[in-house]
Amino acid sequence: MTPIGKVVSVEDDISVIEVLPEYVEGLYRIELLKELDVLFVFDHSQGFDLHVHPRGDANIPLTGVFGTRSPRRPNRIGLTRVRLLERKGDRLKVKGLDAFLDTPVLDIKGVMSKGFSWDPAECRKTVKRPVVRRVHK
Repeated sequence: MTPIGKVVSVEDDISVIEVLPEYVEGLYRIELLKELDVLFVFDHSQGFDLHVHPRGDANIPLTGVFGTRSPRRPNRIGLTRVRLLERKGDRLKVKGLDAFLDTPVLDIKGVMSKGFSWDPAECRKTVKRPVVRRVHK
């Protein structure tokens, strides 16, 4: 798999992803989205365990690795849903990415919530459902 970019800045919960020049056109209109799924490589992780303590906390019972977000996996692919804060050219500023500086980014996928529209006049609006009140007897 060929990376499309990398993490170039990490400060607290805010990260910046830089997309390689040949893929920048793929960011067209991405700023209309609120959330993105970012796939990346756990490139600092070596080996894997099939049973892990979630969050590395020995007080939490062992769990199968596929039921956790552990970076020590048979395939070192990471996935995080992030909030898109800003796009400036080839850079995306996001909140919530759990990746290190220089982590290779494999793909970015937009999250389309119910009611999402690519129409700029309609984008970023949330669909509000009417409140249904039930009376219990």
